[in-house]
Amino acid sequence: MLAMLLLNADRVVSIDRISEAIWNGHPPATARTQVAICVAELRKTFRSFGFRDDVLLTSSPGYLLRRTEHEIDLLSFRSKVAEARALTDRREIVQATERYDEALALWRGRALCDISSAVVELEAERLEEQKLAVQEERTALHLQLGRHRELISELTALVEEKPLREQTRAQLMLAQYRAGRRAEAMRTFREGRQYFIDEIGLEPGPVLQELHEAILNDDPAIQEPAQPRQIAPPVTRPNTFPADVVPFRGRDAELTALDGLADAPGPSAALITGCTGIGKSALAVHWAHRKAEEFTGGVLYANLHACCRGPQESDARDAVHQFLRQLGVAAADLPADLDAATALYQDLMRDRKALVLLDNVATYQQISHVLPPGPRSAAIITSQNQISELVGNALWLRLRPVSEQEAVDLLVSLIGSRAEAEPRATAELAELCTRLPAALRIAATKLIAKPHWTIQRLVNRLAEPRTRLDHFEHGEQRLRSRLQASYQRLSPEVARMFRLLGRLNTTEFGLHDACTLLRLDPNEAERLIENLVDVHLLDGVPGPDTEDVRYRFQPLLRTFAAELDHNEVRAAETARAPRLVGRSAKAELRFAT
Repeated sequence: MLAMLLLNADRVVSIDRISEAIWNGHPPATARTQVAICVAELRKTFRSFGFRDDVLLTSSPGYLLRRTEHEIDLLSFRSKVAEARALTDRREIVQATERYDEALALWRGRALCDISSAVVELEAERLEEQKLAVQEERTALHLQLGRHRELISELTALVEEKPLREQTRAQLMLAQYRAGRRAEAMRTFREGRQYFIDEIGLEPGPVLQELHEAILNDDPAIQEPAQPRQIAPPVTRPNTFPADVVPFRGRDAELTALDGLADAPGPSAALITGCTGIGKSALAVHWAHRKAEEFTGGVLYANLHACCRGPQESDARDAVHQFLRQLGVAAADLPADLDAATALYQDLMRDRKALVLLDNVATYQQISHVLPPGPRSAAIITSQNQISELVGNALWLRLRPVSEQEAVDLLVSLIGSRAEAEPRATAELAELCTRLPAALRIAATKLIAKPHWTIQRLVNRLAEPRTRLDHFEHGEQRLRSRLQASYQRLSPEVARMFRLLGRLNTTEFGLHDACTLLRLDPNEAERLIENLVDVHLLDGVPGPDTEDVRYRFQPLLRTFAAELDHNEVRAAETARAPRLVGRSAKAELRFAT
């Protein structure tokens, strides 16, 4: 059980997987109870060695072993290998071989050799394959550095242990040849060829065949190479973030809270969440402009919604590559491997005091590789989602609409004297915009573009709920499109709940109200509604009773939900119409005959 938890450190291992590993796919009826007993014993053992109680957590559908501050040799191995690959990509060969040596020094024979479990043995085979691949990568670098004589005894032992491993045999042949032992290199090939034929009935592959031919012909291509050129890492101070939002009004409390990031003693992060149009990106960018000079290592920026729309690993690699380019790494030098790219990024960031802006983040997996590692850097993450991995580990700012006065101040600063001439209409406009900064700016831009309109004229048009969103469009600014993008990221069942709630003739409701009016199962309704709260399409509001929770729509979001529901009903009626016509025609035909 401990082996499974260690192999999956920082990830939940289900009870079913643990049971399969312990009982080789045939768990007894009491498996869950026995696993729970084992967990209790493990926790007791951990405590006796000074580990904290939260090192082994219960997390549905199983258990999670946290790395905390303690090292796990497998993860240390992988980290050092990633660093070595990054150094190799930067052609820092000597440093790369040192890191490879450190990684392989962590091994003490075969992994998990004392555990009898089919599942664990399969993992052990995979780890052994990883180790052999790393040994070959390390050997290739040592050969580049001309260390062929020192390699011969080590490679001879490896070939005896793994005689069918062609790459290792080829490296031994090359080391022997470069050491002036050509006859031994030829014998190594002949012995390998005979072993291949005897054991698997095949000739060696092209790697060995071509090297054998090159040795026979003393091909210059396999002579000892010149010493590799060491490339210094790029040095640059990136400042690629967007222009400041002007004018910026309100958010004084949030700006003060963020100010602590610049002076924090260790790596620090802030998570800014809220609904579409609430001003998450504007707040992050505005604060970055205020504090940019204090981050002497620069400001890095990535819009994750724009650059990362593929599989999770592809998303993460794209983000790392984007930051490496901002740090001065040439496109041709970007490591293709995610771990290598991450190691290079962390190496370049380790001694900097930099600010990392991660905008429009959907999942933690997108950003886990680019959170700054250095003790003086900070990160600001904006997201519509509650990113659970950051909640509790970062400053969490949940944005609400700006105050009535701040909304009016923003309109006055944008529209000028026209707003001052129509104070009542300006206040009404602020409320019709739900005091959302994005809606306020679109409305103000529309009025600026139409100097012949009074503010009251726009207020009158916004007063009609069915067409309200039509008026929050100007040029490329479209509030409906932004809301639609948020809606499209919902699962089908959560999206359906959002539409159904648009039927409620109120912006605030209780769970009982929703279930009664919409004829929904309370447990299922609560699950789906809470999903909407998590992505800030609804707000949760404490009720008068400890068990009572109420939910609140931002008015523009309710308008959008009602519009979606109306369109869905119309689409269903349109699709049903041909069937009704067909049935009517058949009925008339039967009547006529």
